[in-house]
Amino acid sequence: MFNYQKTQRLKNTVTHNMFFTGNDGSLKGFQEAVISVSNMEKTLDFFQRVCGWKVITEGSGSAALKSLWQVGSEVDITEVVLHNEGDKEGFLRLVQFHNVEQERIRSGASAWDAGGIFDINMRIHDMDSWYRLCQDEGWHGYADPLRYTFGPFDVSEVLMKGPDGITVAFMQRFSPPLEGYDHMKTTSRIFNSSMIVSDIEVSRKFYEEQLGFKMNFQTAGDQRIGTDNVLGFPQNTNKNITVPIDIVKPSEDNFGTIEYLEPKEFKGKNCAAFAHPPNLGILMLRFPVRDAEAYAEELISRGLAIHSGIVEVDIAPYGMAKVFSVRSPDCVCLEFMQLKTDTI
Repeated sequence: MFNYQKTQRLKNTVTHNMFFTGNDGSLKGFQEAVISVSNMEKTLDFFQRVCGWKVITEGSGSAALKSLWQVGSEVDITEVVLHNEGDKEGFLRLVQFHNVEQERIRSGASAWDAGGIFDINMRIHDMDSWYRLCQDEGWHGYADPLRYTFGPFDVSEVLMKGPDGITVAFMQRFSPPLEGYDHMKTTSRIFNSSMIVSDIEVSRKFYEEQLGFKMNFQTAGDQRIGTDNVLGFPQNTNKNITVPIDIVKPSEDNFGTIEYLEPKEFKGKNCAAFAHPPNLGILMLRFPVRDAEAYAEELISRGLAIHSGIVEVDIAPYGMAKVFSVRSPDCVCLEFMQLKTDTI
């Protein structure tokens, strides 16, 4: 079907504890990001050949998945799941929809335009060589790489935009030393995902009070300097704007976090209306949850509407799962999946 070497499903058998270590057992950081692509071979080639990811499984979307995603029965869905070899989380699922009209979720969007998912984050070893490689592959940055510090961290970061409006934030950590990434060859698992929001207070209520996520990092963003920045703001305006940032986590560990920010003085267009299947770009994040029905009821009790009710779906490579979804105030789609088997 595609120009890649097929890889069998992961053979290792694990218990549900793989998903529920380090917290109260109800929820963990996102297991995977789902990206809708217009050209599977082209996007797959970048993540496989350039980023060094491996294919776990490939297949077709079922009738149950179409129901969950609220697309017509005539729509065909092709899926390929990849992971950074050695990781059991932070997967990437590429999907291609057939027989349906599509829009790009963040078509022509700037870094200050709200709506949908802005980026996914991966770690790299050497920023200079990686940036040149991405440029050679046809990806381009919102700005050149920038080395900066926030809190105790000394990092270099670049936001690279590729096909279908996909943005990946690549980050090199200088200090303190990374832990849990010793097996990383080229790029790491996806460890964070960022959103541009229209109202940070409203988003904070959604993630903390309704979803029950915990604050991991927070900055008022009011001490910016008039120099280069990863978001590509002009230097002469950068010091005069305020960009508060929150990073929240579903569990006690720091994996699968969500970062949201609001460029308060820059108000562009809003892409929220396009942030749904079958449109192109970063579609959603999927979180393992121990009890989907109990968590859905909990969210409803906190005043949150369920977007797609619980559907039983066979999600390779995990097997059968109970899945439901919610939408953030800026139409970020978050799915919560209760796995019914112990095999990945």
